[in-house]
Amino acid sequence: MEQMKEQKVGRWLKKGYPHFKEECGLPEHVLPQHSFVRVIDELGDESMLKLSQPLRLAENIQASIDNKGDPETVATKEWQTAVMLWPACPGVRPVVEAFLDATARIMRQFHGGQLKMSMEIVCRALGVLGFAPFLHTGREIMEDIATILGGTADDPPDMIRRYADTVTSGNAETESYIDDCITKNSRWAAWVKLLLQEVRDFPYTPKPVGITPPLSAEVIRVLARMLNEGADNGPGRNYSQSA
Repeated sequence: MEQMKEQKVGRWLKKGYPHFKEECGLPEHVLPQHSFVRVIDELGDESMLKLSQPLRLAENIQASIDNKGDPETVATKEWQTAVMLWPACPGVRPVVEAFLDATARIMRQFHGGQLKMSMEIVCRALGVLGFAPFLHTGREIMEDIATILGGTADDPPDMIRRYADTVTSGNAETESYIDDCITKNSRWAAWVKLLLQEVRDFPYTPKPVGITPPLSAEVIRVLARMLNEGADNGPGRNYSQSA
């Protein structure tokens, strides 16, 4: 009985995800549903709710889900309307695309032993930049980071690209300012710490999926590899023979 209750959040996420993906215009090969379902099942409600706590996303969520009954009874039109009414919906695809491009650029340097930045710092910033644009509570930290990068919080994809430029150009001073901005924000520092711990503890390497929109497991895969292998072997390891 307890196990069934714990998975209610996951049931709603899995049922609503195809509608989220369709309305946000994400291509079929990006964040595929079968991978999303596997990650949700692996995490379970407890981990997802814990991850939501620093940003106060979990407040009253269990009671709300209990009151809504069975997600199977929700009509397709209701799901579509709910997603379309989300103000951030049009921004999901541009952010995901910018994020995947940025992580690919950074990983190319990492594989070649040219990346000069700390993996922990890079992953912390990527986590915040990938999620903060979609929350009201993320506006302040996005504005702070935009000031450092010379961009605008109204254009998150551009901020992500600017951040990738900062990392790949070896601009350690700007990187340090961004990391200070994150670590001094108690709410976001606590959230990204939990996120990266989940990445480290995850029992397998996910295929491109989303744990919490719009974060994709392609991003999670990159973060995990950067964190685990970067910490174990240092930035100079050549990955041409791995995987």
